[in-house]
Amino acid sequence: ATRSMLNSKAINELLSRNRDGKLCKRWYLMTPNGTLLAYSRPVDINDLRKQAAITAICWQEHRSQDERRTDPSAEHSVEQNPLHTLIVESETSNIIMRQIQKQLLLVLEGGVPPRRAAFVKTTTAEAANGTRLLSNPNEGDSAPTSNVASDMNVSKGGSNALKLQRRKLDALADIILGDFEATGFRMPEGSITF
Repeated sequence: ATRSMLNSKAINELLSRNRDGKLCKRWYLMTPNGTLLAYSRPVDINDLRKQAAITAICWQEHRSQDERRTDPSAEHSVEQNPLHTLIVESETSNIIMRQIQKQLLLVLEGGVPPRRAAFVKTTTAEAANGTRLLSNPNEGDSAPTSNVASDMNVSKGGSNALKLQRRKLDALADIILGDFEATGFRMPEGSITF
């Protein structure tokens, strides 16, 4: 069977059509180690490469936390409750990363309305079924949980922005996955390394 190639030009066009400069500022498709495969345009490629590297580090840190939490003796420990979506809410943006294949992440950098003065940067990790995974186990008991931090942080506008961004990301991921299914594209394991 011949392996289907990634049509990055078509994906670039799809991602570009779905950016608006405010709510959905930038989209990109990358490997978990930071290799960019497709992205919305126009783009400052150097800035995007830096952001993709930061995104990859963030994903890998949470992935390794996920692996440490599961039973290492279990053969498929990562598959029991694997990291599927990671949301980073910062002062100036929401970054949502979603795994769409084992070696592919769809990332949305979204704008946010002004945050409250007491805003705390929050990272939320989720499994494929939407279950929240422990986000920052190293912070100890004094740190607020993701739910509490999110509730303290979010003005109504910020909460709505994140919900809209999440819906948009899920819809775009479904379109891309549907295309991959139709064409038979699968990102090869370990095909792209640093």
